[in-house]
Amino acid sequence: MSEKRFKRPSIANGDGLILYCNQYSYYCHKVLQALHEKEIRFTKYEIDVTNDEHFSEWFLELNPRAELPVLQNGLLIVPGSNRILDYLEENFPKNNPLRMPNETDKLVVGFRQTIESLPIGVITIGSFLHSQHTSSPKFPFVLPVRQTILARDETLSHRLRSYATEYPGFAEVLLKKADFHERKRTIIASEEYYCKLLIALDEFLTSVEQYLATIDIGRCWLVGTDTFTLVDISMGTLLHRLYVLGLEDRFWGKGKRPLVGRYFTKICQRESFQSVLPSKVSILRTVWINTPPVYKAGLAAVSSVLISSTLLKR
Repeated sequence: MSEKRFKRPSIANGDGLILYCNQYSYYCHKVLQALHEKEIRFTKYEIDVTNDEHFSEWFLELNPRAELPVLQNGLLIVPGSNRILDYLEENFPKNNPLRMPNETDKLVVGFRQTIESLPIGVITIGSFLHSQHTSSPKFPFVLPVRQTILARDETLSHRLRSYATEYPGFAEVLLKKADFHERKRTIIASEEYYCKLLIALDEFLTSVEQYLATIDIGRCWLVGTDTFTLVDISMGTLLHRLYVLGLEDRFWGKGKRPLVGRYFTKICQRESFQSVLPSKVSILRTVWINTPPVYKAGLAAVSSVLISSTLLKR
C-alpha cells in the first residue's frame, strides 16, 4: 500500500504545458532538455517516486501505465518521452527544430534507434547488482542509495499487486507490470546477461567513435553540421547515465574512445544540458532521504564539504 496519500495537485487544473517528471529519470531528462532547447514555457511538477506517487490514484488516472514523463496541455495528455518529443516538434515547429534533416546519414539515424531500444532500467539496476563492473558511481547513485533502490526494487512486484487491489480500475495494467517486473528481475540477476549487455554497448560506442572520426567534433554535432538535434539529446542522455553509474572508464575513460569522451564533454557544456541537471542541494537531499540510518553520519561529513564548495562558488 502507498506510504503516503497523494491527491491530485491543483496545478493539474491549470492552463499551459505541464510536465510531470522526476529529475533523476533518464526519460524525463530527454524531454526536459528538448523543452529548454526549444525555449518552450512549461510548468514542471516533480513526481515523488520514492513514495510511489506514480502509483497513486490521481496519477494512474493521468497515465494508467504509471510511467514518466507525462505532458499535459489542457485536456490533452501525452505520455512517454518519444511521444512527447514528437508532439513538441509537431506543435512547436518554429521553436528551434530538433528533428534530424531528411538527408541525415542513415548510420546516425540508426544511432538514435539503437539508443531508444536500450533497456536503461536493466543497465541501471544491473550496475548496482554487479558493481564489480563499475568504477566510481556518482551522486546520487552512491552505495547507500543503491542499496535503498535495490531494496525497493525487490518489493516492487508486491507493492504493484497491493495497488491493484486498492485501485481495481487499474488492476489489469498493474498486475501485468508486476509480472513483467518479476521476469525482469530474473534477467537482471544474471551476471552473464549483464556482461552481454555491456559488450553490446561496447560495440555500439565503437561505431559511434568511428563515426565521430569522420566529422569535426569541435564544430559539428552528430548530423555532421552545427545543428543540434534529437539524436544529440539521446546520445548525451545515454552517456550521462553511463557516467553517473560509474561506467565511463569502461566505455571512454583512460584514453579509450577519446572522441566519445570529447563529445560527452562538449554536450555537458551545453546550456540546455546544464539546466536539466539537479542542483547539488537537490542531490544531497535525495541522497539523505534514501540513505539508511547506519550510513548517515558519514554522509553528513561529505554533505558539509559539498555544501561548502557550493557556497564558495556563489
